[in-house]
Amino acid sequence: MGVLQTSEITMVPNLFDEVADRFIARPKPQTPQPALIDLLIATSKAVDMLEGRHIRHGLKIAALSGTLAKAMGVPPREVISIVFAGLLHDIGLARIIADILPHVPSGMTEKELFYSHALLNSRIVGMHQDKRLSQTAQALLSSHPQAAADFVDAVYLSSDVKEIIATHHELCDGTGYPHGLSLEQIPLGGRILSFADSLEGVMQEVTGLTSRKTAIESFLEIKAGHKFDPEVIKAFRSLINTNPDFLRQLFTLEVEDIVKGLMNERMVALSGKVFLDTIRAMSRLPDRLLPQFTSTHSEKVAYYALRIAQSLGVNRTQVGELLVASLLHDIGKLGVPMSILTKAEGLSDEEMEAFQNHAHYTEEILKGIPGFENVIAWSAEHHEQMNGRGYPAHKKGFEITLGGRIISVANAFDNLTSSRPDRLEPIEPMDALPILGQGRYRLYDSQLVSILRTVVLESEMVIA
Repeated sequence: MGVLQTSEITMVPNLFDEVADRFIARPKPQTPQPALIDLLIATSKAVDMLEGRHIRHGLKIAALSGTLAKAMGVPPREVISIVFAGLLHDIGLARIIADILPHVPSGMTEKELFYSHALLNSRIVGMHQDKRLSQTAQALLSSHPQAAADFVDAVYLSSDVKEIIATHHELCDGTGYPHGLSLEQIPLGGRILSFADSLEGVMQEVTGLTSRKTAIESFLEIKAGHKFDPEVIKAFRSLINTNPDFLRQLFTLEVEDIVKGLMNERMVALSGKVFLDTIRAMSRLPDRLLPQFTSTHSEKVAYYALRIAQSLGVNRTQVGELLVASLLHDIGKLGVPMSILTKAEGLSDEEMEAFQNHAHYTEEILKGIPGFENVIAWSAEHHEQMNGRGYPAHKKGFEITLGGRIISVANAFDNLTSSRPDRLEPIEPMDALPILGQGRYRLYDSQLVSILRTVVLESEMVIA
């Protein structure tokens, strides 16, 4: 039997790369396949949920930034980098949330934390720093532009995307952060993104097109001052004068079409290792929320799920889809309040309902990705139960897809054998198997429980 402990994951052999090479087929013209932009839009939606924002916040920033850059005559390749940066501008928050949590006052929500931090306070006259935040918390919060670097590298984006994100809170008068750069020192992409991010915050505070136009004018005339590049402001004024419908489109589902329309040649479908590495980078976002408990959760679930599928003789296309669904099954946890995810004692009915929403959030985040129909269905079913008492759809028996039943068993086993906020000591694998067995027929597919037992006993996975 393999060594089954609970920290860092190693595959022997590297099963994920094997699946990427053998099972994730090259895209065919007649088969919908996701492009990088599709996956980054989903990632952006997940981060929006983490911040407690509307689910298309990142899309609006990307659409506004990219459209402004194009109007200013920025070369197409640089426009694309600015769009990518717009989608991912707050991705660093997912990396620092675990570090900042111990320094956040009790009762402060993620929305309060992220919405009232120094970004808006430094830019909009009349807003002040939240006095409840310590210097340590403020410093950690201010580090999030640079904390995006690892994710950007993991999804093969160019260094200029990192540079734009790293400077998207810098202001032209030198009062921004993290370095207090001024106009000439900030790359054009950073200046555009800084303006777009602030302007979207202003527009989000009001409803209705007329009210938004009034708020924008007030912002530009009274509050913007020397904080933003005059050329960017000039381009924005020209944009809304020549395309008066743009602001309306920005706050509708059309915003996604605007973003994809800026991509040009970058709409090529992903496959193989690049595709898989991007999915793995996405899967680490929810796992980093509680790194002491879940740092490798999604990859372990994926490992067990793949081994079960291979034992069943599942065809290669569906094995690839199952890998993706397993890795992304928990991405909806970015929408669950940290106070609930970290709670050691039992959850109230209201808190349990909020926690259970994560399966639905996963579906919302992934919805619309080309070719992800099975991925979405299977990942959303990972808490359904054979007796119909699971969630979110209360499916019963074989109403639950095979993919959903496989992920359910794999997820349950890893939950048992890992530390959790409500159970600090993991259960040993040989003790966990009988516990899982007690759920046969009632909670889990009995055949899959038997297969998982064989997988565990013969496992070559080393988690040490």
